[in-house]
Amino acid sequence: MKEVPLIPADHWFFRNSLVLLKDPLAFVISNFEEYGDIYNVNSTIFTIYITANPEHIQEILVTNKKNYPKSDDYKVLKHSLGNGLLTSEGDFWKKQRRIIQPAFYKDSMNKLLDIMLASTLKAVEALKSKTQIELTDEMHFLTLDIVTQCLFGTELKTDSAKIQKAITVENEYLAGRIMKPLQAPFWVPTSKNRAYRKARSYSSSLILDIIKERQENPSEHHDLLSMLMGTEDADTGEKMSNQQLKDESITIFVAGHETTANALSWTFYLLSQHPEKLQLLQNEIDRVLQGSPPDFKSLRALHYTQMVLEESMRLYPPAWTIGRKVGCDTNMNGYEIKKDSRLILDVFTLHRHPDHWENPMAFEPERFEPEQKKQRHKYAYIPFGAGQRMCVGNSFAMMEMQVVLVLFLQHFKLTLAKDAPEVVPEPLITLRPKNGILMDISAR
Repeated sequence: MKEVPLIPADHWFFRNSLVLLKDPLAFVISNFEEYGDIYNVNSTIFTIYITANPEHIQEILVTNKKNYPKSDDYKVLKHSLGNGLLTSEGDFWKKQRRIIQPAFYKDSMNKLLDIMLASTLKAVEALKSKTQIELTDEMHFLTLDIVTQCLFGTELKTDSAKIQKAITVENEYLAGRIMKPLQAPFWVPTSKNRAYRKARSYSSSLILDIIKERQENPSEHHDLLSMLMGTEDADTGEKMSNQQLKDESITIFVAGHETTANALSWTFYLLSQHPEKLQLLQNEIDRVLQGSPPDFKSLRALHYTQMVLEESMRLYPPAWTIGRKVGCDTNMNGYEIKKDSRLILDVFTLHRHPDHWENPMAFEPERFEPEQKKQRHKYAYIPFGAGQRMCVGNSFAMMEMQVVLVLFLQHFKLTLAKDAPEVVPEPLITLRPKNGILMDISAR
């Protein structure tokens, strides 16, 4: 039986808990270099193992997934997302997944492409008078509009900046609760708790009002909400309850736009730092589209565009960790792991693992050529998770990111502003640019 390396304690009482919380990315990067792709954090409260080994990822998420339920961190997320696909478990999750899956089939995606195009072109027009933009904000506003239009078939009757601020408050608050669990209970009226409850109430009420209005005034719509309301469980004929509709809608609304906005922000940033890759991408877009907006067929022909997005999510995965716990004493690929231990699947380091990625720190979209992909371990790259719990909206997200990337590059030249703050990742619930990304923008 192999023994998991134990990281020496940084503090006599807190051990490594504080140093992990202070800078999680620095912690996983330095310990991977010293101890390899699995180690014991040496934490105060729990036994916590961090792994960036694709064999372990396969064991935990696919082969023996029943032994590794979701970690308690997801209970924290339930305060905002309810019991949606991201947070639910067991038979309830399976039923919800069966009901929701058809909404993301190819035929449904065809109907949503026009909405994505219209929202993105509207954003393009609004930015034509600008000479400088805070890119991360613009990507959040745009993906928020896209997910709102695709989910509800309408614009939200409020200011996008106000919605985004509320979601940011929730994101930062929940990340803080996960990273620092020893805090006052939710019900205690601290300033942070009050600010969170206010933000959560605001975002939830927007969703509930739309669902209520749709139920009171039913008519034909080609959006995700209609698909969710109309779809029945193939086994039981059961439809979603109002609570389930709310939870799934909020999950898509919040998680669906946050992750995509961050992935697009990192993509534009990486292209601004690698003009030779940007030129290859521009060449493909010009050759395939001839100046026209993409359609479903032409999107499939934009191979390098997809590779650029895949490489961006390799270097900066929006879901940079995945949490699990150990349901029973188990042997994980030769390591004895005790029941109730915590597992952190370190996606950030996995995607930069030198055993599986040549020149891992470089931005090289070509590594996603089909032949190169075949040669890699299947679970060395998991931007949308893996196994049966892989993100149900991954096709939606990829299509959305292609549309935004293509239309922006058809119309604009984006370069990192000379006075831009340093671009560094901030590991919250998702991996976002800490200081935003200030870009100069001009017509192409």
